[in-house]
Amino acid sequence: MGATMDILNSPIPMADYQYEFEQLGPDADGKVTGTQAKKPMQDSKLPNTTLKRIWTLGDVDKDGKLDNREFAIVKHLMKLKLDGHELPIEVPKVWLEAMEEVDYRS
Repeated sequence: MGATMDILNSPIPMADYQYEFEQLGPDADGKVTGTQAKKPMQDSKLPNTTLKRIWTLGDVDKDGKLDNREFAIVKHLMKLKLDGHELPIEVPKVWLEAMEEVDYRS
Protein backbone atom coordinates (compact mmCIF):
# COMPACT_ATOMS: atom_id res chain seq x y z
CA MET A 1 0.00 0.00 0.00
CA GLY A 2 2.92 2.33 0.69
CA ALA A 3 4.01 2.34 -2.95
CA THR A 4 0.47 3.14 -4.07
CA MET A 5 0.30 6.06 -1.65
CA ASP A 6 3.64 7.38 -2.92
CA ILE A 7 2.34 7.30 -6.50
CA LEU A 8 -0.92 8.98 -5.57
CA ASN A 9 0.90 11.72 -3.68
CA SER A 10 3.32 12.54 -6.50
CA PRO A 11 2.54 14.76 -9.49
CA ILE A 12 2.05 13.06 -12.86
CA PRO A 13 4.93 13.52 -15.31
CA MET A 14 2.55 15.15 -17.80
CA ALA A 15 5.21 15.70 -20.47
CA ASP A 16 5.81 11.92 -20.63
CA TYR A 17 2.44 11.49 -22.32
CA GLN A 18 2.44 14.56 -24.56
CA TYR A 19 3.84 12.93 -27.72
CA GLU A 20 1.28 10.11 -27.68
CA PHE A 21 -1.49 12.64 -27.14
CA GLU A 22 -0.34 14.74 -30.11
CA GLN A 23 -0.25 11.61 -32.31
CA LEU A 24 -3.97 11.11 -31.68
CA GLY A 25 -4.74 14.36 -33.51
CA PRO A 26 -6.51 16.57 -30.98
CA ASP A 27 -9.22 18.90 -32.30
CA ALA A 28 -9.06 22.71 -32.43
CA ASP A 29 -9.92 22.82 -28.71
CA GLY A 30 -6.95 20.56 -27.93
CA LYS A 31 -9.07 17.52 -27.06
CA VAL A 32 -9.41 13.93 -28.24
CA THR A 33 -12.62 11.92 -28.34
CA GLY A 34 -13.26 8.53 -26.83
CA THR A 35 -12.98 7.04 -30.31
CA GLN A 36 -9.51 8.53 -30.72
CA ALA A 37 -8.36 7.35 -27.28
CA LYS A 38 -9.94 3.90 -27.57
CA LYS A 39 -7.09 2.07 -29.32
CA PRO A 40 -4.27 3.19 -27.02
CA MET A 41 -6.46 2.36 -24.05
CA GLN A 42 -7.41 -1.07 -25.37
CA ASP A 43 -3.77 -1.78 -26.23
CA SER A 44 -3.20 -1.95 -22.46
CA LYS A 45 -5.25 -5.20 -22.38
CA LEU A 46 -6.98 -4.00 -19.23
CA PRO A 47 -10.62 -5.15 -18.93
CA ASN A 48 -13.18 -2.84 -20.50
CA THR A 49 -14.82 -2.25 -17.10
CA THR A 50 -11.48 -1.01 -15.75
CA LEU A 51 -10.91 1.18 -18.81
CA LYS A 52 -14.37 2.71 -18.40
CA ARG A 53 -13.59 3.55 -14.77
CA ILE A 54 -10.24 5.04 -15.80
CA TRP A 55 -11.97 7.17 -18.48
CA THR A 56 -14.54 8.36 -15.95
CA LEU A 57 -11.81 9.36 -13.50
CA GLY A 58 -9.66 10.98 -16.19
CA ASP A 59 -12.40 13.02 -17.84
CA VAL A 60 -12.12 15.61 -15.09
CA ASP A 61 -14.43 18.18 -16.71
CA LYS A 62 -16.93 15.46 -17.75
CA ASP A 63 -17.21 16.68 -21.37
CA GLY A 64 -16.69 13.26 -22.95
CA LYS A 65 -13.28 14.28 -24.34
CA LEU A 66 -9.75 14.39 -22.97
CA ASP A 67 -7.36 17.32 -23.13
CA ASN A 68 -3.62 16.68 -22.81
CA ARG A 69 -3.75 16.81 -19.03
CA GLU A 70 -6.73 14.49 -18.75
CA PHE A 71 -5.06 12.11 -21.22
CA ALA A 72 -1.98 12.09 -18.97
CA ILE A 73 -4.21 11.19 -16.01
CA VAL A 74 -5.79 8.35 -18.00
CA LYS A 75 -2.41 6.99 -19.09
CA HIS A 76 -1.03 7.29 -15.57
CA LEU A 77 -4.05 5.48 -14.12
CA MET A 78 -3.56 2.72 -16.69
CA LYS A 79 0.10 2.42 -15.69
CA LEU A 80 -0.88 2.36 -12.03
CA LYS A 81 -3.30 -0.51 -12.66
CA LEU A 82 -0.87 -2.42 -14.90
CA ASP A 83 1.76 -2.12 -12.16
CA GLY A 84 -0.62 -3.96 -9.81
CA HIS A 85 -2.01 -1.03 -7.83
CA GLU A 86 -5.66 -0.35 -7.16
CA LEU A 87 -7.32 2.63 -8.81
CA PRO A 88 -8.10 5.56 -6.53
CA ILE A 89 -11.70 6.46 -5.79
CA GLU A 90 -11.06 9.94 -7.14
CA VAL A 91 -8.22 11.70 -8.94
CA PRO A 92 -5.64 12.72 -6.32
CA LYS A 93 -5.64 16.41 -5.51
CA VAL A 94 -1.90 16.71 -6.21
CA TRP A 95 -2.53 15.53 -9.80
CA LEU A 96 -5.23 18.15 -10.32
CA GLU A 97 -3.11 20.91 -8.82
CA ALA A 98 -0.29 20.07 -11.22
CA MET A 99 -2.78 20.30 -14.10
CA GLU A 100 -3.64 23.86 -13.10
CA GLU A 101 -0.02 24.98 -12.76
CA VAL A 102 1.50 23.85 -16.06
CA ASP A 103 0.30 23.97 -19.63
CA TYR A 104 2.22 21.60 -21.92
CA ARG A 105 0.43 22.69 -25.10
CA SER A 106 2.84 25.56 -25.71
